[in-house]
Amino acid sequence: MGDMVKKDLEDQSILPLENECTRNMGEFMEVSLNERVKFNDTGLSMVLQNGLENLRLENSLTDVTLCVGSMQFSCHRVVLAAASNYFRAMFCNDLKEKNEEKIVIKGVDAETMQILLDYTYTSKVLITKENVQKVLEAASLFQ
Repeated sequence: MGDMVKKDLEDQSILPLENECTRNMGEFMEVSLNERVKFNDTGLSMVLQNGLENLRLENSLTDVTLCVGSMQFSCHRVVLAAASNYFRAMFCNDLKEKNEEKIVIKGVDAETMQILLDYTYTSKVLITKENVQKVLEAASLFQ
């Protein structure tokens, strides 16, 4: 990472940028001579993802309900559209589902939809020999 330093405004001493806090939060990508710093906050994406998952679990700010069989899943259109071209096309074009509160999803069972939504919101998935075929088929449908 080189000799990256930061000026301490109180005593004008020079402090190393690498410390416990910066290592856990991200990495410095580049320091230029004109004292501009590029910082890659690798932790922000996880904070956002965790926040969106919590909002979903609390049913907060959800704006669409996916109806799959007898189950209903409250979701955020923006999350679905960001993660899936299928939903992006549905919500960003003039399709009837664009403004509907409830959307019936066919071609996938509720258990598989739950797995895909959990993955979409958490980046975590449990694939078993029992569910692998259905999950792959549904993932292909919603890609």
